[in-house]
Parts: sequence; C-alpha cells; structure tokens
Amino acid sequence: MKKHGLVTLLCFLLFISFFQNSFAQSDYEIVQGFKNEHKEIEQQIKDATSLEELNVVITSIKEFEGKYAGHKELLDKSLYPDKFDKSIQKLNAAFALRQNDFATIDVLQTEVIELKSQVDFLNERNNELIAQIEDLKWQSKKDKKKLAEYENLIAELRASIKKRDRLVISMVDSLMPPIMREKAVLTTEDKKQIYSDAEREHVIDNVKVTLRDNIKFLEVTSLKPNDIKEIKKQQEEFANTWKAIGPKLVEVYADKEKKTEELLTIDSLFTYWQQNAVEGNVWKSIREEFEKNDILLREFTNGDEFISAVVLYINDEIKSIGVKSKESSEKAYTTFVDSTWYRVVQPVWMNHLIESGMLSNDDKNNIESDIAKWKDTLFPSNWWIYLLLALVLIFAAVIIIIIKKRKPKEVVSEEIKE
Repeated sequence: MKKHGLVTLLCFLLFISFFQNSFAQSDYEIVQGFKNEHKEIEQQIKDATSLEELNVVITSIKEFEGKYAGHKELLDKSLYPDKFDKSIQKLNAAFALRQNDFATIDVLQTEVIELKSQVDFLNERNNELIAQIEDLKWQSKKDKKKLAEYENLIAELRASIKKRDRLVISMVDSLMPPIMREKAVLTTEDKKQIYSDAEREHVIDNVKVTLRDNIKFLEVTSLKPNDIKEIKKQQEEFANTWKAIGPKLVEVYADKEKKTEELLTIDSLFTYWQQNAVEGNVWKSIREEFEKNDILLREFTNGDEFISAVVLYINDEIKSIGVKSKESSEKAYTTFVDSTWYRVVQPVWMNHLIESGMLSNDDKNNIESDIAKWKDTLFPSNWWIYLLLALVLIFAAVIIIIIKKRKPKEVVSEEIKE
C-alpha cells in the first residue's frame, strides 16, 4: 500500500514538472516568435520599393499587434530595453518614415518629368540656333544686317543654354531625395530607385547633351572677359551639383559597364569644358579681333603660340619696310597697333589674360617693346637733323650778335675822322 502511494506521488511530481516545463517552453516560443516577426516586418518596410508595397505592411503591423496583445504582460517582462507598446511604436515610426520617403520621391518624379519636357524642348531649340549661327558666321563679317542677326542669335542661344543648364541641374539634384543624399552608404533599394529614375528620365543623357552644347556654344561664339567670368560661375554651379550626385551615380552604375563608361565620358566633358573650351574661346575671340581688320596671324591656341604669332607678324612688317610702299607699311602699322592692339586687345583682354595665367606681364611688355621698335623703324625720329638745325640757328644768332656789337664802333670811328 505504501509502495503504491509512493509511485502515485512520484507520477504526480513528474506530471507537475512536465507541465511547468511545457508552460515555460511556451512562454519562450511566444517571446522568440514576437522578436522574429518584428524583425520580418522591419525588413518588409525596408524592402518596399513602392508606396503600394509599403501600404501592405501596415496591415501586417495591425495583425501583429493583435496577435500578441494578449501576451503583453509576458512581453513587457521579457523584452529589453523595449516593451510591447514601444516595439509596436517603432514599427509604426519606421513605416511613417519610409512612407515619407516615397511621398518625397513621387513629388520629385513629377518635378523631373516636367523638367524633362522643358529640357527636351530646349535641346531641340539649341540645335536649331547652333545650326543658324554656323550658317551666319561668315556672312556676318561682310554684311552688317547679317552681323546684327548673328549677334541676336548668339544672345538667344546663350539665354537658352543657360536656362536649359539650370533645368538639368534641377533634374540631377532632384534625382536623389535628401535622405538618400545624407546616407554614407546606399542600400540595394536606394540604388534600384536611383537607377530606375535616372533611366526613365534620361538624366545621364541630358547631362552629356548639356555639357556638349556648352562646349559647342564656346566654339561657335566670340565672347568678352565679362562673358567668360559668367560662364565660369555657371561651370562652378554645375560642377558642385555633379560632385554631390556623381559619386552616388558611379556607385549605382558600378556593375553596369556601359553606364560606367558614360559617367567617365561626363567627367571628361566636364574637364574639357572647364579647362580647354573656355580658354579656346578666349584665343578664338582675340584671333577674330585681328581678322576683323584683315590681319592674318599664324594660328594660335595658347599663350606661347600667341606671342610667337604676334612677334612674327611684327618682324615680317619691319623687314618689309622699304620693300613695299611707305603707304602700305604705315597702313599695316596703324591697323595693327592703333585699330587692334591698343584699341581692343590690350584694354579689353590683357588683364584677363594675365589674371588667368594665360600670359605674363613680361609677355605683354615684350610685345609692346617690339611694337615700339616697329614704330621707330617705320617712323625714324631723325634727331640728328633737329640737332644740326639747332646748331645752325645758334651759330646764326651768334653771328648776328657779333655784327650788332661791331657796328656801333665803326660808326664812331667814321665820325672822329670827319
């Protein structure tokens, strides 16, 4: 009897122990299930690629909250440092933040679509203007009416390109919402979003077209130093925007060979626009000032070539003095020196050339020293003639004075004799 009672007690104790272990195991599974599902929902929020996908998650959050609300007391004891309510709040906050991202992206996409239509129109208009300018370029040198038309077209093209540049800058700037711009590392979803927007709106193509048109503008027009300064400000604005966005785009396109090459093309176009095209326009504009007066200098595209071309022209003119007619030599001098160098090149361009490091003060002084040599050779001062004339006049004056002094003595002598 005692033995039977002992067995019964032992079974009862084993049952209680098993029940307690089962209950404890159940609590553990609840807590772990909550944590796992919480992480899954967080990941769903991050992985959402559209507002539609994200809206599905809000339903999951509500179902998740309802499922575990009955275990709130257990979860409050088990979760650290957060509790049940705090964990649900975190999911709602993550949802709201991601929702705001998509709202910002939608607004930016709408803006970019509008910008793209304007950019497309200006691209087409700029191509038409460039073609007209190239047709009128040579006609304008002989026809004043054509010259006025040419200058008006250049002004229109310049305004159009400037407007289009601002639109493209806005398009590039709008490509990335602020939250993406601030991220040190882009997620896979960020890259997909940027790539999708860039491809849809042809942002890369428009940046290339913009840079090429700016280069073309400098090739077909003649500008003044103030125009060059304004263009450099424009370049700085464009470059700063590209520096902010470009590295992100490189990262986005890193595994797309063709697109990576296009980004390298953009970098090379930026370099050429900033370093070569502007300087090339300066030398072209100066060269055309000489051409306007039918002064044909040897081709030059940098400071050394410019100095060489000018010095060669001056030396050739000095050598031709006495070979060609005096009138022809004097006309060449006045056209070069008075009508071109001291009227346009020196006052308009020289400070800009020196400040930008394209020429030095010594270069300027050496050229003007050669001009002075040209003048002295063409118009000799003949100082010795003036000196001889002065000596003759002095000698004549001395003779007259001597004669006047001798005349009174001769008169007195004659009176004494009488």
